[in-house]
Amino acid sequence: MKNKLSAIFPFTLIAMLAGSVQFANAAEQSYSLPLSRPGEPVSIDIEVYRGSITIVGYKGDSIEISAKSSVFSGKDKDLKKVKSKIHNSSRSREGLKTVKKQLLRLEIEEKNNQVEISSEVSNQHVDLVIKVPLRSSVDIELYKGGDINIDGVSGSLELEAYDGMIIAKNVSGPIVAETARTDIVVSFADFVKTSPSSLTSHLGNIDITLAKNIAANVNVQTYQGEIFSGLDDDFLVVDEIKNNKKGQKQKIVLGGIMQAKVNGGGQVLSLTSYKGNLYIRKAK
Repeated sequence: MKNKLSAIFPFTLIAMLAGSVQFANAAEQSYSLPLSRPGEPVSIDIEVYRGSITIVGYKGDSIEISAKSSVFSGKDKDLKKVKSKIHNSSRSREGLKTVKKQLLRLEIEEKNNQVEISSEVSNQHVDLVIKVPLRSSVDIELYKGGDINIDGVSGSLELEAYDGMIIAKNVSGPIVAETARTDIVVSFADFVKTSPSSLTSHLGNIDITLAKNIAANVNVQTYQGEIFSGLDDDFLVVDEIKNNKKGQKQKIVLGGIMQAKVNGGGQVLSLTSYKGNLYIRKAK
């Protein structure tokens, strides 16, 4: 993630942080990031190895970051221990004192309203609470630890959580979200017509709530779970047929996907779970 912008400005904001914020030996810090182009759309890319991420939309023109970190003392089953060939036990410590390691390492970069935030230290658990302009588009990857929470962001969302849940409230999409083991819970205040949305959980449930005025084609598919609907519209089986074109394969898929045309239909919203249930609700 960092490589996209670091080639353009490898040290600008990081150097500024070193001079303005004392990160060393600190477990909790806050930082206000002014945008280069106030009032224009914002793109935010976040990658965290271990922790939790909360994004809250607000009527403002800066990125407000609050970070709280702690040392992770557990073990990752999927990581192999690398034996060090350096032996330090025989080194003399006479006349030396122990320097306390910093608890928080966070990199923040910004250029032309493109913001990148990353924490890739494997033994650090960092909880991020970030206030962003309502119009922001957000791309998040969270590998270990807690959940991704989104509230009140009107831009596009791309969210991946490998261990934790994805919970999004008052969003309009388009949204592409995926979890490995846990649930996805989304409430749509509106639904954009420009691009389709897709929610996928491999082992967890998917639970969505649609505002009353939303028009959408809701596609549902689960291999081992069940489907529960509170919509007035019925779900019908949809066959996928791609006719033969020159140089291309024909493809016919009979059944599997069911579709409900909500309020006459519109942009596609696809829900897929391999072992979990699907819950489709209508806002009261």
